[in-house]
Amino acid sequence: MQFKGQDRAAVRQLPEKELQAQLKETEEKLFKLKFSNSITPLKNGHEIAHLRKHRARLLTWIRQKNIKGAARA
Repeated sequence: MQFKGQDRAAVRQLPEKELQAQLKETEEKLFKLKFSNSITPLKNGHEIAHLRKHRARLLTWIRQKNIKGAARA
């Protein structure tokens, strides 16, 4: 689940719980892709890299929300 432009901005504004749910979903997809790639190579090998980047973005946004919440408290 990759996002472009405004989609990325909209996802960034989601509550932390929804970001956590998307993170879990992305990690599950990444695990399945890595597993299936080890058995038979994927047609689109870049898919794993895209999911890894998306996972990193989600982790960054979650961390930013945690920092922002701690600053307010």
